[in-house]
Amino acid sequence: MATAIKASAKYDLLLKGGHVIDPANNVDGLFDVAIVGRYISLVEKDISPACSSRVADVTGLIVTPGLIDLHAHFYGYVAAVHPDAHCLPEGTTTAVDVGGSGHLTFDDFDEKIISSAKTNVFALLNIAGEGMVGLPEQDLEGMSVDLTSAKIAQRPDRIVGVKVAHYRGPGWQPLDRGVQAAKNAGVFVMVDQAPIKSRPNNEMLLEHLRPGDMTTHCYGFDKPMIDSNDKVKPYFFEARERGVKFDVGHGAGSFSFRIAKHAIEQGFPPDTVSTDMHTSSILVNQGTMPETMTKLMALGMDLPDIITRSTWIPAQTIGHPELGNIGQTAFADIAVLEVAEGDFGLTDNGSGSRAFRTNKRIVCQMTIKDGQVVWDKNARSRDDWTSTPPTNPWTA
Repeated sequence: MATAIKASAKYDLLLKGGHVIDPANNVDGLFDVAIVGRYISLVEKDISPACSSRVADVTGLIVTPGLIDLHAHFYGYVAAVHPDAHCLPEGTTTAVDVGGSGHLTFDDFDEKIISSAKTNVFALLNIAGEGMVGLPEQDLEGMSVDLTSAKIAQRPDRIVGVKVAHYRGPGWQPLDRGVQAAKNAGVFVMVDQAPIKSRPNNEMLLEHLRPGDMTTHCYGFDKPMIDSNDKVKPYFFEARERGVKFDVGHGAGSFSFRIAKHAIEQGFPPDTVSTDMHTSSILVNQGTMPETMTKLMALGMDLPDIITRSTWIPAQTIGHPELGNIGQTAFADIAVLEVAEGDFGLTDNGSGSRAFRTNKRIVCQMTIKDGQVVWDKNARSRDDWTSTPPTNPWTA
């Protein structure tokens, strides 16, 4: 419970007693975190509560940089969700809309969603000019390298890459155009493409993507990483060696426990953790960052490694290293997580929505965005109700 306000306080908010895991600064241990305004002021072993106007006791909880979801849907797609309502309660302070808008529709996305969101929202621009609205993703005439590159150059503050997805025709024209646009703009490509005979996965990974480019839904049942003997196909390791990145992109149909389990056991973890958040993924399998992280932990990954791939690596991927860390003077974007113990059931998708039992689940207890507590599940930053005055001074 929060302490009373002190007139001489040096800090605005103190997170006291938590286990800080901040991979960017090689911090993993019991530390207090002090905040002034929008920024981290101090991370130290024992900061006196007397120095802060408000103190939140986070003993027994994990304090991490705000989570960064590299694959979400907030615009264009019929199942898109609002970022603040579905990110901030889950510890996600930064998220990337992947392909909802194209060069023709990004300005509308920016005006209607990005500009009013508390969440940091970035975008991967769809190579299809109208974005993720169905038929335009099949229209090669609407996939302009020059106009896509120009829009990214116009808005490098918010557009961090190019998305190529869902093309059902033969050949590699959409991906090659996306790669060229990204090359022109100095950004990366994320591709979501189920393999077909004329577009096998090995060609995409070994011949068309560049080092630094990324494929999402890496554990998807329709993009099988493993063979019939549960062995990771060798060309996935070859692609990783040449610098291709692999993103989770959990979604409502793109994460198989069987594939993920065998891949992780054979030394193929994802480079980045993401949700592919949209209405169906939330309803079918609670497609949030903490739940996706929980699944990777249940499949054998260590929590600090998962946090690295959910904070610092995504921050670097999108070219914003000022995010994804809680070092001194960094933005005060923080997730406070509980590793709850119990009997839990997790759900995958794409291969029948099958269950996986585990005794631990990651739950977001508090989210701080720009130094403000925007989510506090158990009122750790609040004053006790007994401090309520006997009458409302505004109505007395």
